[in-house]
Amino acid sequence: MRKLAAVLCLVGVLALPSCGGGGGGGEAPPNQPLATVSNAADTGADAAAPPSTPAAPANALPVVVDTGPALFLLTGRKVLNMLYASVTLCTTGSATACETIDHVQLDTGSTGLRILAPALSGKAALQPVVEAASGSALRQCVQYADGFTWGSVVSADVKIGGQTLASLPLNLIGDPAAGVPPPTCVSGPGKNSVSLFGANGVLGVGSFVRDCGANCAAYAIPGMYYVCPSAGAGALCRATKVAEAQQVPNPVALLPGDNNGVTIQLPPVPRSGSALAGGTVYFGVATRSNNTLPGARLLTLDGSGTLLTSYGGVQQRAIVDSGSNGYFFASDSIATCTRHQAFYCPTAGGAPTSLAQTAFIVGRNGRMEAVSFTVDNIDDLFIGQAALPGAAAPSSGLIGGAAGLFSWGLPFFFGRTVQVLFEGMTVDGVTGPAIAF
Repeated sequence: MRKLAAVLCLVGVLALPSCGGGGGGGEAPPNQPLATVSNAADTGADAAAPPSTPAAPANALPVVVDTGPALFLLTGRKVLNMLYASVTLCTTGSATACETIDHVQLDTGSTGLRILAPALSGKAALQPVVEAASGSALRQCVQYADGFTWGSVVSADVKIGGQTLASLPLNLIGDPAAGVPPPTCVSGPGKNSVSLFGANGVLGVGSFVRDCGANCAAYAIPGMYYVCPSAGAGALCRATKVAEAQQVPNPVALLPGDNNGVTIQLPPVPRSGSALAGGTVYFGVATRSNNTLPGARLLTLDGSGTLLTSYGGVQQRAIVDSGSNGYFFASDSIATCTRHQAFYCPTAGGAPTSLAQTAFIVGRNGRMEAVSFTVDNIDDLFIGQAALPGAAAPSSGLIGGAAGLFSWGLPFFFGRTVQVLFEGMTVDGVTGPAIAF
């Protein structure tokens, strides 16, 4: 399921660009932590040496919530509630022809690495991935809840955290070589630039090992993989089936160890919001002490990556998605905002207020967890913060089937440890896809 990353403009206008993508069963579905700086004067050669920093565990990836990548900030806007990591791309086989891409969104609602072409410097040479039957370069469409992307499938050596994956297939969004998208790809507005996407890319670490899997290997599915007779072919591009080995994979699932899922730890954020929130993604679920959540109960997902949520007496399909920038759900009783009209803005007696809410997340295996959350008045609170824990919005503003979902977005992750167990992996007798928190 594609993410719903929303963007707040400095002038108070809200846009809803997308993030994340992918999905299981063929459904189309960091910025590094900021360094601390000291302006203290140099005390000379006799000064004590600074204490050494312990090496990060090999299965740890720093993540951060901040106001967005440089190319986005140049538009005069800031991103709200988007979780970023950094990845490094290298020409296959080279240790020096490399470039690090910051502000790559960390997304549990999609599968695969996707990089925006404008975010690349060209230092790393990305190799086209071709369809085996025709020898034509593979193109990829990703349809999200708020738009679509179009680009090429390429490969590179990729470093995430302390790990390197050789010749990893990835999606290069907005690649000029991909030309014009075919009509069967177009779904809402295009999101092929950093200024529209709100990130330099997406690192999809959702529940599935491939972004389309056996369905795309057996069938040519419109809205997924394509081949085109020439650059800029547009309507002449045709959907094609693609062997799983050539599909865009979940990078964590290909690691040599700690590869059965991810464990995400983010700090709590005050109701008034924060300009920065740093955390850590640990590769693996219950493979080390740093990715073990004592007492966790795994709630299973279906083949589309959904479970259930009971809210307001109604049970509906739901996702737990770090790529959504708020809680997205339907409510007839909560008012929407005047300035940031895509969001909820509860009031009481005409004054801004906060609403304490309770819902139940129900796994496909019947396990159920009660969750308390707060819906805040964004018009009242937002003054440019990167993180707001009470951001919520009507799901009716989303495209297609997403309009009927309850999306537990990034605010759900604040102050929690959330685990994603990949499909086919088993922990404590439960086989994924599953989540725990």
